[in-house]
Amino acid sequence: MNMQKILVPLDGSKLAEKALPYAEEFAQKFDAELILVWALQPQPIVAMSDYGAASYGTLLDSEEDEAKEYLHQLRQEISERQVRVRTAVLKGHSVAEAIVDLAEQEQVDFIVKTTHGRSGLSRWIYGSVATKVLQQAPCPIFLVRVSGRENENESEAEAG
Repeated sequence: MNMQKILVPLDGSKLAEKALPYAEEFAQKFDAELILVWALQPQPIVAMSDYGAASYGTLLDSEEDEAKEYLHQLRQEISERQVRVRTAVLKGHSVAEAIVDLAEQEQVDFIVKTTHGRSGLSRWIYGSVATKVLQQAPCPIFLVRVSGRENENESEAEAG
């Protein structure tokens, strides 16, 4: 198996980072390069007026800065372990489409990603990025399942 580029989609969460140990192990085994990516999606905003509602998306500069800083920090940590790594911050209407597009452009050999275990309304609103990437990706995908319990623990940690 020839594996030169491994794409790792991240979103700043500890849950998404659970894919990193697997990705690093593959990268070391196959002497592959890791591409850490954070795909930013504009947040929908609805404006009400006498003429009805209009919706549009907006992306704050601070979100992009946060993503760049986060990925820079991870890149430094991973580089210290003798793994080739680079980063990218993407912007688009769909996180899944941005990931798939980058995988195609970069001719990625493999994607390593966590599932976030969303269900109910949250899954309906955000969709399942993992499912969409799985259906559209031009290469094999290694999905790291994150249990509902870990998802709850992170939510509690963020709230506290």
